[in-house]
Amino acid sequence: MHTIVLARYSEPLEWIADIPADFKVIIYNKGEEITSPEVLARADEIVARPNVGRESETYIHHMMTRATDDRNFTVFSQGDPMTHSPDFIDLLKNWRKWDDVQALSWQWLTARNIPPAASLARYEEYFPLHLRVRPEPFSLMDWVALEFVDAGAWNMGLVFKTLEGISPNTGNIAAHALRKWKLDALADQAEKHSVGVFSYGAIFAVRNEGVARLPAESKELIYEFSVGAAAANGYILERMWLHIFGTGFYRRVPFMDEHASALNLPGVSEADRADITNLVLSLVDHGMSMNDVSNFVQETMREQLSSLKSKQGQSVN
Repeated sequence: MHTIVLARYSEPLEWIADIPADFKVIIYNKGEEITSPEVLARADEIVARPNVGRESETYIHHMMTRATDDRNFTVFSQGDPMTHSPDFIDLLKNWRKWDDVQALSWQWLTARNIPPAASLARYEEYFPLHLRVRPEPFSLMDWVALEFVDAGAWNMGLVFKTLEGISPNTGNIAAHALRKWKLDALADQAEKHSVGVFSYGAIFAVRNEGVARLPAESKELIYEFSVGAAAANGYILERMWLHIFGTGFYRRVPFMDEHASALNLPGVSEADRADITNLVLSLVDHGMSMNDVSNFVQETMREQLSSLKSKQGQSVN
């Protein structure tokens, strides 16, 4: 039997009555006690969990403690998948047509127009008979979606690079994260490419044997990452789940490995890097928006580069 894992905080769950009988329903509840008769009747298990981490903490906890090694699927979802996946129930009914790693969402938020309604309309025009499911392509370098302006993701990627000491110009966020999790072979592949795909809301399915192949050490490291203090960590994992379990990367990077250092800003000492990290965290803690933080960091970088160029010019003269 397949399984659906729901990471729930306060979302109403009466909709689970429509989940096909092919699926065992496990609810990890980080909110108030669930008392709805409809939910209690359909849920196979309700597991109380402390309210730490985002949905990624719930997912990796399940993978570490409950995963099996077989060809059945486990679906991972937030408590309200319909926001991101209006055809979610019908997608569950069509599990026989899934890939071994399957994205199961369509959008982020209609109210925020992400992705733009015009883009989704074109997609529906191209695939009029398909259920609404759409993996979103994004840059492994700066985390932005490729088909529209994605300022929020760009800001999050920049903050993560700053916190991790990754080059703002040539650093590959995906490769860096994968190495943190001891997934070096995947990191090597990420470094050779520039594009990945993700499922909005971290709603996806994977065969249990795929989860079983993930090394125990990597699961532990991903768990530690999921409960880390940086707000960016949850967003990094949202865009990495499909690739962690085998979805390939796209668009190979032109030959640049031996010359990447020439494209970087001049080296920053570990002490300076720590100071920058602490400054960014302080700005966020004091209420500065992600957009303002990114603008501040960019302006500081421009000033530093201008100063260095000026000094280099003086030394030549």
